[in-house]
This record gives sequence, C-alpha cells and structure tokens, in this order.
Amino acid sequence: MKLIGFATLLVFASLSAGIAHPVHAQDGPPQFVRDAVDAVMAMLDSDGDAAIEAFINNAMTLSADRDREALIERLSAIRDEVLGIRDGVAVEAEPDGVRLILSAGAVEKQIRVVLGPEGIFDIYLLEAAESILLTRDNLNETFDRLEAEGMSGVVHVRLDGEVALERAFGAANEELGLPNTINTVFGTGSRPIDYTRAAVYLLDQQGRIALDDTIGTYFEGVPRDKRSITIRHLMTGRSGLPDFFHTDDDWDPDLAWIDRRTAERRLLSQRLLFEPGTDSKHSHGAFVLLAALIERVTGKTYYGFIRESLLDPAGMSRTGEYGESRGLSVSDFAVGGGPQFVGLPNIPPNWGPTSWLIKGSGGMYSTRDDLLKFYDCLRSGKVLDAGHNEAFRQPSVHIDGSDRGFELFSAYNPPGNEIYLFLNARGERGKARQLFRALERLAGM
Repeated sequence: MKLIGFATLLVFASLSAGIAHPVHAQDGPPQFVRDAVDAVMAMLDSDGDAAIEAFINNAMTLSADRDREALIERLSAIRDEVLGIRDGVAVEAEPDGVRLILSAGAVEKQIRVVLGPEGIFDIYLLEAAESILLTRDNLNETFDRLEAEGMSGVVHVRLDGEVALERAFGAANEELGLPNTINTVFGTGSRPIDYTRAAVYLLDQQGRIALDDTIGTYFEGVPRDKRSITIRHLMTGRSGLPDFFHTDDDWDPDLAWIDRRTAERRLLSQRLLFEPGTDSKHSHGAFVLLAALIERVTGKTYYGFIRESLLDPAGMSRTGEYGESRGLSVSDFAVGGGPQFVGLPNIPPNWGPTSWLIKGSGGMYSTRDDLLKFYDCLRSGKVLDAGHNEAFRQPSVHIDGSDRGFELFSAYNPPGNEIYLFLNARGERGKARQLFRALERLAGM
C-alpha cells in the first residue's frame, strides 16, 4: 500500500495491480493521526470480537460509563459493512478528527473517526456520496456541473490517442475577476519528484553516477546505519528514511528556509524506519537528498541543472521555482484556495525561495502544456535513452498538492490514454477525490 497526502486530503492509497502510484505530496499528517489511521485499518482488517476489544483497549479513550458491548457490536457491524472494499483508501481532515473513505470501483464507504490527544473517541459509518461516473460523452457536462459547484482548474483528457476534452473552468483569481485559461500557471505540489528522477537517470546515462553507488560515495560522514543506502534505494522508497524532516523550529514544513547543508545534516541524522533495502516506504526526504547529490556531482545548482538539462530542452517556459516569476505577471497565476494562505495573492512567486525542506520533491509551478511537453520529451528519447526513460513509459497515476490549495492529478495508460487535472479550488467536499477516482477509471487504470 502506498500513501499519498495532499491539502486537506491527508492520505490516499491505491492498490490497483500493476500500476505505479507514486507518492507525491508535500504536507504529511501528524504522527498521531497516522497511528490512529493505522490502528483503525488494522481493526477493520481483523477477525473476531477479541481484535475489536484489543483495539478499544489500546487505541480508544472511553468514559467510565460507556457501553462497551454496544461499542463492540457497532464496530463489528462497521467492519462487516466495509469488508473487501480496499481498492482505494483516503483520509480527509475533519474539525475533530478524520474521515476514512474506502472504495472499490464505484462503491464507496465512509467512516468518521473522532480523535483526541490521548486516543480515538469514536467511530461512525457515514452515508457515502454518490460517485462520479465519467464517460467520453458526459465529460463536458460533468465539468460544467463541477464548475457550478465551485471547482476551478484546467483539465486535459486524451483517450485512444484523441483529445476528448481540454478546457479551463472556474476562477483563477476571484478578486481580479480572472477566469482560468489553458495557459494558467498552477502550483504542482510534489511533481518535481519526476524532475529529480529524470535528472538522476540522466547522470547515470552520462556515466557520472551509478544507481547502485552508496551515498557515501558522494556525502562525507555518513553514519554507519546509512552507509548501505544506494541511489537506487533513494529512488525507490527503500532507503528507510522517514517521509519528512522538518522540525518544530520550522515555521512551515514546506516554506521555512533551510539551506542544503542543514538539510543534509538533518537527513543523515534521522533514525531510519527500517534497514535500507529491506522494506519500502515513500520518503520525500530521499528526493531532497538526491537533489543535494545532483548538486555535488554537477557543481551546479539543482534548479540550474534541471533547467538546462530537462526543462529548457522540453520547452517549459512557464515552469519555475517558488519565489521567481520568470517574467510572468500576477494574472498568469491561479490563486490557491487554501486552507493555508501565504502572500497576497496566494501564488508561488509570493512564497519565498524554494527551501531545502522540499528541494527536489516540491517547490515549483507549471502548466498543463509544460507538463505535456516534459513527459513527451522524456518518452521520445530526446533526453533519456530507452534504458533510462522506461520508468516514464509505464502506466502511472500521480496525485500532488499542498495546503495552499493546489491539486494536480495525472494518469498515463499507454499507448493512447493520458489525463491531467489542475485544481486551485476543490468545490464541494469530497468531489475532488471522487473526480480523481473517476478519471483514473476513465483512463482504464
């Protein structure tokens, strides 16, 4: 199971067999939320009343007068109701906890989990909203309805090699009365992970690194527990590094400025989740370490290297880092819909220079046209040869975003299906997540 976090959607897991679902997210939920979700999911996957009783004893906080037998009966009924519904698991933030959304095809079940500082207070089964069903024929009318419900963005749908829908919808900047256009610029969450992957493959292709080199080849003073970490481990989630590495002293887990040396020191001093190569868990920090490696090998800045080696060759003129405008005006950018608002307006050039908290795994913006150019360039062999662009030619689903209110979904199912959806406003609660699932099904994933 792979976890994807973005904006108010804390976790998204997709279990479709054979399809790559990269973990692309900048903001992760607090550890106590992750622990609570893990405990609930373990209970839902258990058998018998004894497992439910253990869950109540270990994970829940109950008042003395609580009817335990009634609670056991209700949790057992919830477990039976969601049995086998595990194609996708999402967790959305609630004011007093989280909402679990379990799906299998068009079937969806929702569970509300009330949380407190010392444990789980309660669990309820909720009535799920009707799923979105997309066909080639109803695409335009569906986005008309979503726009009327407050969703804003840009969508591109190619099916069987033909563009079935390409349109902008909703407002880019409500205060200025500006609508989104096909060329509007959006924050792209953790999509720069793919720029980092491509840059590493390019360096391997050039013979400047080898994927099975250990990180001690490029970094000094690597602690004993991390000396067996290879570049390939960092690329594939097998390094053992935790997902994030911000501290309580950082005013924001994305935007607080730290330099490369500080990032390297923090990353190399973290306690590993597992011995390198023995397990798999996505780490944004691993891609930050790869960005640092790229600078050490090339003698150039990370952004400078990907700019000259990948972005410029692909013709990506409307892609850049936080804190820079690349000659674009305020009216070129979509304003993020929050819940976090930074700068007036809430757009990437106003968020300060990209911090090494997320360098290589986030901190950039782009457009639909630029991302199409990027992947077309990689898959064409213009930059990477066939042996090194294989990862980008495989079926994949990506979901990216940040708390500042940008979402990016894409699905690629060769030879003819490719979908991109940029959002700067999610509309009605849960609709964005339902739309992602519907687009994934439309792409044949």
